[in-house]
Amino acid sequence: MVLPHGGSLVDRIVPARDVSGLLRVVLDARELADLELIAVGAASPLTGFVGREDYERVLAESRLASGVVWPVPFTLAAPEPGISGDVALADAAGRIWGVLRDARTFRRDPRAEALAVYGTDDPSHPGVAYTLSRPEHAIGGDVDVFPLPDLPFARYRLTPAALRAEIARRGWKRVAGFQTRNPIHRAHEHLTKLALEQTDGIVLHPLVGETKNDDVPAAVRFRAYDVLVSRYYPPERTILAAFPAAMRYAGPREALFHAIARKNYGITHFIVGRDHAGVGKFYPPLAAQEIFDRFPDLGVEPLKFEPTFYCTVCENLASPRTCPHDAKLELSGSKVREILRAGGDLPREFTRPEVAEVLREHYAPKGFILWFTGLSGAGKSTLAQAVAKRIDGERRLEILDGDEVRTHLSKGLGFSREDRDINIHRIGFVARTLARHGVGVVTAAISPYADTRAAVRRSAEEHGVAFIEVFASARLESLVERDVKGLYKKAIAGEIAHFTGVSDPYEPPPSPDVRVHTDVETVGESVDKILAALRSRGLIRGVQG
Repeated sequence: MVLPHGGSLVDRIVPARDVSGLLRVVLDARELADLELIAVGAASPLTGFVGREDYERVLAESRLASGVVWPVPFTLAAPEPGISGDVALADAAGRIWGVLRDARTFRRDPRAEALAVYGTDDPSHPGVAYTLSRPEHAIGGDVDVFPLPDLPFARYRLTPAALRAEIARRGWKRVAGFQTRNPIHRAHEHLTKLALEQTDGIVLHPLVGETKNDDVPAAVRFRAYDVLVSRYYPPERTILAAFPAAMRYAGPREALFHAIARKNYGITHFIVGRDHAGVGKFYPPLAAQEIFDRFPDLGVEPLKFEPTFYCTVCENLASPRTCPHDAKLELSGSKVREILRAGGDLPREFTRPEVAEVLREHYAPKGFILWFTGLSGAGKSTLAQAVAKRIDGERRLEILDGDEVRTHLSKGLGFSREDRDINIHRIGFVARTLARHGVGVVTAAISPYADTRAAVRRSAEEHGVAFIEVFASARLESLVERDVKGLYKKAIAGEIAHFTGVSDPYEPPPSPDVRVHTDVETVGESVDKILAALRSRGLIRGVQG
């Protein structure tokens, strides 16, 4: 079996220990993915995040200070300069993942790093944008990683040691590996089966770390891989496993890194396609293949296939080497999304129907509940109408206004705690029912009690409905000033009973999905925040003002 990169497989998993008293550094999604790769040996020979010497030589030569080929720097951002000693490594939720030992802080040059790794400093490149956004100081040092938590795709998340053991059990000597961050369509399937003709077996190794927002989510991709592998690949010669890296979109350099990592997993032959790990038009079509010629000591053989397509004249899958026609059946990602969202069918020559069905379900319009909460007069109804106007034309949307619901759905209910709860649960039931059928639902009701709102949210999410809580916050004095009916003044004077926020309690959400300050923000500013939250969840597309 092929030796791990650098000669031996790294293992940095250790028993958990007490880290109280240590400085905590919070890792972002990419840094956590890199930490996992280091811990399990997929990033061998790295034993931690790089220090200054490794960093500088990686940028200049795509090699570590030891001379071993390594094309992308695994850096850990320092929250402040001058950090030294042992440091606890935590995620955003506060979970401790391990310790970085004997930390050494150094200054990095984000723009020089972008130019070296990505070949550009254009911030429209997602990798460049990330690099330029990070602190200038980084921390290097070896890591001790505590036993990993339960992570997504646990059944497929084979460590390099586990995958090597399975390859050995099957007796494979020549092992092909295929990297993907997208569903496998017929052209990709053709390339993998060409590789299977030349090797003993193939590892389909899709990346499951962080990707761009418009990439197909990993969970959807894995459903597509599952159905494809179970029906169209020989099971005794195919392994489907998850690769826990984040995408950098670094083109040629990332192609090298992907090959090195797969070598650590026991793969001997790595498929390198056109524009491997590229994005936009930043890299020449064959740059990712050509870079391998500069590193004959890599230790893994690239399989450099020509781009494959379906020729409508030949009526077959072909490549420029085998087909003389300019009659390619090609569909861009945006065209695929457009067809599926409209209920159309993808050509069978382009993708397997089972894969198309998985994608159709993903791209079908998703219902959601946008739940406004806040005191009377805080602007909930105004914002609901403004959001609906901005989204108009993109998707179906219904508004459930608190006053209208009390007139038509909850007539006869009073304002006791019990009656208020019944009213909110009724709104939640109607909203959930509509959302389950693909409708975007906007509710605008005071909903004063935190436990009732939590119950409505829990019920929605148990039914697979996205729930976004928006807190319309405003100071009481501002609400009194804008109250043209004078209801707040009457309530303060004791003339109105059970008035929420004055004589009845209002429990503001401690951590809403969106908080808007309607007494200091314009309606447009508040709506922009809300739409950004919907976009980040993939619930709307590029709605602009």
